[in-house]
Amino acid sequence: MRPLRAGLVLALVLTGAAGGYFLAEHDDEKRSSFSDPEPVAAVSPSYPVNPVVVLPDPDKPALRAGLRLHRVRVGTAPFHLGLPVPRGWERSVPAAGEWRWYPPPGLVLNTYFLRVRLIGNQYQPVEQAITSRLDALRTADDVEDFRVLSLTADGFVAEYVSAGYRRVTMEKYVVRNGADAAYAWIALVGRRQDRPGMTDLFDRVVAGARP
Repeated sequence: MRPLRAGLVLALVLTGAAGGYFLAEHDDEKRSSFSDPEPVAAVSPSYPVNPVVVLPDPDKPALRAGLRLHRVRVGTAPFHLGLPVPRGWERSVPAAGEWRWYPPPGLVLNTYFLRVRLIGNQYQPVEQAITSRLDALRTADDVEDFRVLSLTADGFVAEYVSAGYRRVTMEKYVVRNGADAAYAWIALVGRRQDRPGMTDLFDRVVAGARP
């Protein structure tokens, strides 16, 4: 009887061990199984996003096309620039090497104006000058919602919000004697409603600019 009883106990032990091994292996398979990756819904940003506040444009008629122009010269020979500007617009010199023209009766904030700057002493290739200017606009503290609308080899058109007003800027770089370095920078700033008139004026001013 003793050998029979010992054999029965041994069989039960082996059966229990095998069952435990099976359960453990089955449990490991369940734990180590992974489903295919699936997209996860985005969550709200952890910081508040303030909407850009845009104020109504000043109540002044839009810039019209076909303005009469007359030629002026800025700078001092041999470092000067001749260009056509709207007849009757008032000239301002906010800084050395920069000139601005405003429609009569003079400065009307957040409407439109023409600005010209001589930058030949910076010896910047046109491509580099454009990149620097775009970077400056993108990172300016008083510029929001900056967007490039068109980009060419010698300039760009962009819009942004500054001081609460939507602005459109058209900018070109002029070279001298076929050089690669930018000699002058011409910009026309206005509102969205001014854009057709701005395009007409800007193209004629740039076409008539002569270093």
